[in-house]
Amino acid sequence: MSKRELDDLIQTFEASVDKWQAQIKEIEERNKTLQDENTLFQKQIEDLKQELQHNKTLAEEQDKVYHPVNEKETRRYFIDVSLREAGWDLKGARDKEFRVDYMPKSTNKTETGYIDYVLWDDDGLPLALVEAKKSLENAKTGENQAQLYADSLEKMFGRRPVIFYSNGFEIYIWDDGFYKAARTVNGFYTKAELQTLMYRREHRKDIRQIPIDKEIAGRTYQMRAIKSIAEHFAGNDKQTGEIIGTNRRALLVLATGTGKTRTSIALSKLLFDANWAKRILFLADRISLVKQAHRNFVNYLPEYSSVNLLQDKENPNTRLVFSTYKTMMNLIDGIRDGDERFYGVGHFDMVIIDEAHRSIYKKYQAIFEYFDALYLGLTATPKNYVHHNTYEVFGLPDKSPTDAYTFEEAVAENYLADYNPISVPTKFMRSGIKYSDLSPEEQEEFENEILDGEPATGNEHISQAELNKWLFNKPTAVKSLQYILKNAIKKRGGDEIGKTIIFARNRKHAEFLKDMFLEMDKEQFGNDYVKVITHSEPKSQEFLERFCEDEKERLPQIAISVDMMDTRIDAPRVVNLVFYKPVKSYTKFWQMIGRGSRLRPDIFGPGKDKQEFLIFDMCENFEFFNQNPEGIPPSVQKSITETVFNLKVQLAQFLKKYPGDEEFATFRKELLDELHDTVSLLDTDRFDVKMKIKTVLDYGGDNRSYWDHLDNKDIKILEDEIAVLIKPPKGDNDLARFYDRMLYSLMIKRLETPETEVFVNAFRVPIIKTATTSKKLLKKTSIPAVKATENLIKLPLDEDFWKIDGVKHLEKVRKGIRDLVKYIDPTDQKYVTTNFDDELDIPPSGSGGDTRGTYPLNDPDQEYKSPFQNNRKRLEEILEENKNHITITRIRNGDQITEKELQALEKMIFNGKLSKEEAEKEMGPINLISLIISLHGLSKEHVDEAFANFINKYQLNSKQIEFLNTIKQFVTRKGKIDPQKLYDAPFNTYHPNAVEGVFNPKQADQIFEIISVLNGDVG
Repeated sequence: MSKRELDDLIQTFEASVDKWQAQIKEIEERNKTLQDENTLFQKQIEDLKQELQHNKTLAEEQDKVYHPVNEKETRRYFIDVSLREAGWDLKGARDKEFRVDYMPKSTNKTETGYIDYVLWDDDGLPLALVEAKKSLENAKTGENQAQLYADSLEKMFGRRPVIFYSNGFEIYIWDDGFYKAARTVNGFYTKAELQTLMYRREHRKDIRQIPIDKEIAGRTYQMRAIKSIAEHFAGNDKQTGEIIGTNRRALLVLATGTGKTRTSIALSKLLFDANWAKRILFLADRISLVKQAHRNFVNYLPEYSSVNLLQDKENPNTRLVFSTYKTMMNLIDGIRDGDERFYGVGHFDMVIIDEAHRSIYKKYQAIFEYFDALYLGLTATPKNYVHHNTYEVFGLPDKSPTDAYTFEEAVAENYLADYNPISVPTKFMRSGIKYSDLSPEEQEEFENEILDGEPATGNEHISQAELNKWLFNKPTAVKSLQYILKNAIKKRGGDEIGKTIIFARNRKHAEFLKDMFLEMDKEQFGNDYVKVITHSEPKSQEFLERFCEDEKERLPQIAISVDMMDTRIDAPRVVNLVFYKPVKSYTKFWQMIGRGSRLRPDIFGPGKDKQEFLIFDMCENFEFFNQNPEGIPPSVQKSITETVFNLKVQLAQFLKKYPGDEEFATFRKELLDELHDTVSLLDTDRFDVKMKIKTVLDYGGDNRSYWDHLDNKDIKILEDEIAVLIKPPKGDNDLARFYDRMLYSLMIKRLETPETEVFVNAFRVPIIKTATTSKKLLKKTSIPAVKATENLIKLPLDEDFWKIDGVKHLEKVRKGIRDLVKYIDPTDQKYVTTNFDDELDIPPSGSGGDTRGTYPLNDPDQEYKSPFQNNRKRLEEILEENKNHITITRIRNGDQITEKELQALEKMIFNGKLSKEEAEKEMGPINLISLIISLHGLSKEHVDEAFANFINKYQLNSKQIEFLNTIKQFVTRKGKIDPQKLYDAPFNTYHPNAVEGVFNPKQADQIFEIISVLNGDVG
């Protein structure tokens, strides 16, 4: 090998070495990088393991909270919290796992046991025990164990405790010394409340035997109602004969004006006197009704401390509490002392529900489930028209209230004034306004005012439903008001209209009618004489009280109201009602009628009482209810937040029908994620959420996957139980949620209506509303957020936008615009006033409808000449005309009449027009007292007084009171009753043996004595 070849070989080798060394170095560097990465990955894996372990621990901890698997966890996460809310700190050595003796050997050979919780009194005696079961068990499985523990405590301490048993989700209370069965409650009693239960064991009286304060509620039907409630709440143990509690909810149906509030006041006093109640809550839905009830209770029960929660705070010693539903809902969560709630479940012993009806229970359902109290519902709705859900709330069979007293009964017994309806529709109010029927001048006005200057097609028609909603026609109002002013009942002078309430459709309509009055007679009507009274009017409560003043007449004389005066307003001087709006709810219809039904003595002068009132019906309401006796039940109003939640649930279910559509699947997942998060974020410290905690946890927490498989049962639970709990996010506004509702509704309709043309035509109105919203927003592009979204805002204005298949484009618009709609200026609805000639469409007399006789419309002082010629008829007519004479009134009241008074009465009657001698020739000797009573009967007051002491003395039951009421009806109508009649019909319908079957011998004898005295009044 030559030197050159050797050098070349060496050079080649060295180059190879360099190459391999470079490769080795590259490999070493790569290995170092891989090693570093491996170290990093190992660290990340370790971090992930730690995070996974942390999440697992957290998930297990949360699962323990949501689904405790043993008693210890149930107590820790649920029962301890609930007990602390009731003021029990559970720090005492004897509070938990308390050892007891005297347990049955069958349960423990050592005859000992350990009670989960004992709640102790200050004197060291047990007040209550709590038996805890794990959350996966039914709470009722703890009943027997708790009963045995109660037996042991009673043997050890000489006092039987109140029994509670719970699985954390459900709590049962059983005061087995008074109630035969346990009942669910939504928390535990405080120490003071349990002490009250112990006190009642020794001092509770039989409410069926406690005298009713007849100064508060002395009318027979009121006393019967109170007795019916007492018999409903109390009974006797069939084994021991001891008094026990039976039912806890009662419903009274009493016609408006017959004293629902006074009856509830008398019942409250009875419960106080019998140690059945320490604290009573009165709830109403309006501020004015709360104030009115508070005044009445204070007037009749001044000795009991009271508070109106709309004005003041309650202290622990308050006996009577008054509030609106909304205020009480807020206060239950709002007043706390640390963990302890001021308004615990046992805070009230009775809750009175004013105007009990379905919509109230639906909206404020949580209140009726939260307080563990007796409940009394009051309503004026006739019993056959009370919604079955209302009866269900009170645990009563359909159409079977605890007691009822009808409008017809009250009128027949002279406790209410009857009404005389007068239908006064105009041509337009019956059939609307047709463009083709108008004169040329009116057609021009129609085009200018209604069509904004656009030419008419000739087919335009404004329905009667639109009249007085946004279109107000002056001739229609003027002619109808002139008719009312002419034919209404007048004040005592006969020239001025009596107190009148006009029920208008809306505030604009009310203001329009007031303006019409002021234009019609500037000398008669002014701002003080005619007053619009609505919730939105400043200081309306003051003028409402002036209008309702009974002791003296005060202006306003005419009140035009929108909803504020429809119900529970006491205005005895009202003699005219004007129904100037259509009414579809039978409940509302009767509430409005009730505004005129209260009696008022001497309203037209001394001895000239209010006996009837007029209803001018402008909108054919009486015709409507003749054809639709039950009316149209009002829909229960849901909050906008509740509605949006339900729409999202419905939309997610619709999207479920398209499993193969990726876009729909993605959108459905987004909706379900939002819904699940909404439920998971509910504040579990809220009392209404705690009441539904198991349901909330079932659909919240870590149960997101459950939402992917919702069935119809789940949808119903979400809509009925969860949606009502949802509150709007902080900072959100109503306008944004209204926009959500509109767009979610359109999305559902789009999925239901895949045919584009059908969809666009069928849902034109919401589409136009959405486009109009965009149009209004485009006026706000000076706002940066609006300007940045301008292109998106324009999309709904493009007709082709609404022809796009699917719903994702609608969701994009909703998301992008909802938070901007708050910038839109609030604008009033367009209102139009016209001058189209109208005419009254009064049906001829006797043409049908409700016929109740004719009221002497214009002249209450008018004299009537007798058509009769014989002396007896003349005498009867004179007595009828003078029936309010003071001496005749005293005779009917059973008062002793002196000879001098009787002579003066004879002189007044036989004053030359009628000769006593001639009358006696025809009739024989005249006994004026007997004749007066036979004609007019004895006064109700006198007859009621004769039986009132008997009713209270013997503490009669409701059937016995009803029997006496039938006797009283005979006596007040006829003046006397044959005692033998008490064995015949209708008295034998109460019992085959009639009076002797209903009453014991001693009571029956006293009834005959009372009848003898009353019959003796006749002479």
